[in-house]
Amino acid sequence: MEVIEEIKTERGKKLQILRGDLTNIPESHKVDILVLSAFPNDYIPTPTSLIGALFRAGLSVGILSRDKEVDLRAQFHCWLSKEINFKNIRRILCFEPTERKFPFNLIAGIYQSIMPFTITHSIKSVAMPLILTGDQGFSQHEVVKELISTSLFWLSNDSSLEIIKIVERSDAKIDLLKMALKTQKPLYNKKLNIDKYDFFLSYSRKNTGLVRAIHEKLATQFKVFFDTESIEIGSNWLSKINTSLENSERFIVCVSPDYLDSKMCKYEYLFCNLKLINQGDDYVLPIYLHSASLPFQMQILNYHDAREGAADKINEFCDKLIKKYVG
Repeated sequence: MEVIEEIKTERGKKLQILRGDLTNIPESHKVDILVLSAFPNDYIPTPTSLIGALFRAGLSVGILSRDKEVDLRAQFHCWLSKEINFKNIRRILCFEPTERKFPFNLIAGIYQSIMPFTITHSIKSVAMPLILTGDQGFSQHEVVKELISTSLFWLSNDSSLEIIKIVERSDAKIDLLKMALKTQKPLYNKKLNIDKYDFFLSYSRKNTGLVRAIHEKLATQFKVFFDTESIEIGSNWLSKINTSLENSERFIVCVSPDYLDSKMCKYEYLFCNLKLINQGDDYVLPIYLHSASLPFQMQILNYHDAREGAADKINEFCDKLIKKYVG
């Protein structure tokens, strides 16, 4: 393995571009997880896929899939293998997206898949190819841009990830990755003129009417990130979400059945949950807009109850925040 380019974060974490073979990782580059993508329940070892290359090297993803360590395909479209200790790979994480519309949604989904395991399985090092660009057939240029920026976002925050290695053998893919990383370096190192927010509104677009009322009241006293107002036309949408999450002081989680069904809301809540774990509950401020069957990790939070979209309760929630943080 040869390191072609890298960025080191302020916390000493690394994003690396490497030339090498993911079926034969040396001891010096061993990883906790190798991430690969597959069509749902399709582990056929094709000639051009990483699944195929692993099979030819002696590891069958199909066999691993029959006895998974954790299966989160219903929630996060992924599963985690049991420990395999194959060629300095401790586990395989297989990402199986069911929707194929937008690369930025899929890149977000990959990290949504990885992050729960960083907490439960002490995942610190991850390797992957230029994911989704093989048999999945997505544009290399689109995937490179999103993969680099989103990898840096998660390395820069409270996850336990310490190093992400993007490994390829193709000169063309390496050149794309190297160019993208070099482009990101000055932007990442400067971090100038980045908007800072007092609150980030995490909500389902289906609840926009109720959440707009929260935004309108809080915006009189605070700077609030509200995506329909804060993302300019033509902006890189996922990059703006990541940057705004990173640069928000507190997070208002607007819970409803639609929120729990939304993949991007789950992605945002993943970040909020890391903040909750590492900095305490004053940073995550949940409001219950509509009755929902809450997953375990959300049941431990103390909610402001505004069910079912009660305008007076929403107004009361805003008044409490203004009183607490303005005085």
